[in-house]
Amino acid sequence: MNALMPNTVSVSDIQKNYRKVFDRVKKTKEPVIVLSNNKPDVVIIGYNELETLRKVAYEVEVKDTLRAVEEGRKEFKTGKTIKANSLADLI
Repeated sequence: MNALMPNTVSVSDIQKNYRKVFDRVKKTKEPVIVLSNNKPDVVIIGYNELETLRKVAYEVEVKDTLRAVEEGRKEFKTGKTIKANSLADLI
């Protein structure tokens, strides 16, 4: 996809030629932005591309969680944490 000029169609184009738009998405594997009143409304992407996005998002979330856990362990080892018996202890 060209970042400067993404693929776009209007809502009326979808209503008239949805099969052509869907086939283009499948063939090019690039998303199509659907415009409503000349404003972006929704995006059509292929199922495989959606699954790839979900997988990448999950992997990023796992890496971020592991990084936060490791950071917490380091802080605990260096004595930068406090022990709280309740939420009130933190306030």
